[in-house]
Amino acid sequence: MKVSLSLEYSEDNQELLRAIKKQEGIELTDLTEMTEKTTVITNGPLTELGDLLLKDFTLKNRIDRILLVGGTDAYGDVTVRAERNIHADPESAQHVFLSGIPIVMFGLNVTGQLDNRALAPLVYLLKPEIFESEECGVFVETQGKITRGSTVTDLYSDKQFADHYVQLIKNINMEEYEKVLEELL
Repeated sequence: MKVSLSLEYSEDNQELLRAIKKQEGIELTDLTEMTEKTTVITNGPLTELGDLLLKDFTLKNRIDRILLVGGTDAYGDVTVRAERNIHADPESAQHVFLSGIPIVMFGLNVTGQLDNRALAPLVYLLKPEIFESEECGVFVETQGKITRGSTVTDLYSDKQFADHYVQLIKNINMEEYEKVLEELL
């Protein structure tokens, strides 16, 4: 399986990188050098990925899916509703969410309980059945003074967005998750 990373520098992301490199079935590739369907893991602002998608519209055809650590459908860590990774560059985040590329979103409301949020996408790659998700549409608020950077879903609304490209992680079987982590680290 080919995987590309769009990560800001952090100790958590360094731990993710070390864990990925231990996996025999995963081949790392650079975002700009993808030639075939690749899974992209993001943890940080979506500026790099958003810019690449704007510069090369064919890139989206080479991305199988995006495993995105960020956003929330409940509470934020920068504002009442905005999570840090999305709030840092909401315009790029909105572009990524509207790209039509399938996204699995590991929001703060679920990953906030984890010691290292960055590892959730790798665990998902190895054992997706321990994650409970629901398909939804997501928009990023780019204009609001108070809500800027919020990820808005249509999960709890009678009004549905036209497009549903996001699998929002809603729950994790923590017992199984910890077992996978023990094998990884």
